[in-house]
Amino acid sequence: MGRGFIQTLILLVVLGFPGLPIMAETGNGIATNQAKWIISSGSSANLPSGSLLSLALALERGAETVWLDLVLSKDNQIVLLADTKIDQLTDVKEIYPDRSRPDGSYYSFDFTLEELRGLSHLPVAPAGTVSANSLFRSHLPVTALDDFLGYLDIVFTELAARPTLICTLKHGWLHQQQDKNLGAIVLQTLEDYQSTKANASVVIASYDPEELQQLALGRGAGQAEDIGFMQLIGSNNGEEVQRLEFGTFQPYSYDLLFTRFGLKSVSSYADSIGLDPQAVMDDSAALNRPQFLDDAHTLGLQIVCCRVDSIPPGFAPQGSGPEALFEHLLFTIGFDGIVTDQDRLARDWLDNRMAPPSYEQNNTIERLIDRVEKSGSKPPYPIESDTTR
Repeated sequence: MGRGFIQTLILLVVLGFPGLPIMAETGNGIATNQAKWIISSGSSANLPSGSLLSLALALERGAETVWLDLVLSKDNQIVLLADTKIDQLTDVKEIYPDRSRPDGSYYSFDFTLEELRGLSHLPVAPAGTVSANSLFRSHLPVTALDDFLGYLDIVFTELAARPTLICTLKHGWLHQQQDKNLGAIVLQTLEDYQSTKANASVVIASYDPEELQQLALGRGAGQAEDIGFMQLIGSNNGEEVQRLEFGTFQPYSYDLLFTRFGLKSVSSYADSIGLDPQAVMDDSAALNRPQFLDDAHTLGLQIVCCRVDSIPPGFAPQGSGPEALFEHLLFTIGFDGIVTDQDRLARDWLDNRMAPPSYEQNNTIERLIDRVEKSGSKPPYPIESDTTR
């Protein structure tokens, strides 16, 4: 864990844990305690996330917030890919069979943007994973962030609302090993975009607390209102973040972030927190850290449940199907938002849930009242006791 983050925590121990009003306004996202944040994972209709076609379809279907996973190419261009290892996501093994690293993997930062654009996403299997085997494989080229922003500028006037982009930094520590600063390049690109076009709200998300803190506290003057920051928290298995300790890279532990002092530190640079289900939920989809959401809300942080589609079916305590899971996550547990492939279904379900009684229901009640008034009869009253006369 970095020195800056430790110093911040020490300062918080000295200052204590002052509270803030629940649901205090944040820079981006939700500002009231009534709204729920439905975030499209960027994958739709069994199309791979990050492909321009899947993102365009998500926006066309009404997505107001989309998730973008970002990595760098060899020439420091920002690319929409869910991992730095690209052999499980694209057909790179077929196009460049001799360009793997000694570990047998292919990495985004070993290929230029033009080379990556020549690759195609692998098709999505029914379970939501990609598959290299397909008789009829469509060509869905790898997309640069600039390509997507350019598309967004073209269709912006046709969208129902100004979209929000959750720009997630993938494996910043691996980029650093290649002398690449993914966070700094993404921040500069988004600042430039906001100062010129600003056809979308943007939030930078990262699983690395040090990376995100440095970006949030070191951003340019005047950018505070334009860019939000989301701290992501996953498992302590090193899948997302590792640290160099005693000469070897070790998995990063998020345990400190679940304490009140760690949470207070996060609130000093982030507007929201994204939690992977396996980090905070047990096998019955119950929250194993129930106080965490209350503490976060006290500090004005929004809490989003990420990777909702990875939760096994039937984990919601009541009912079945995705709607029961949405109900459990958003209203039983109390998450402020979810990230899901089924964002269209979630929005429709939420609209119906939050809608006032229908006209037909109100009309039926009014007809019953009219019938009672016209008949002159009165509804029965409880029998009065002697003590009430």
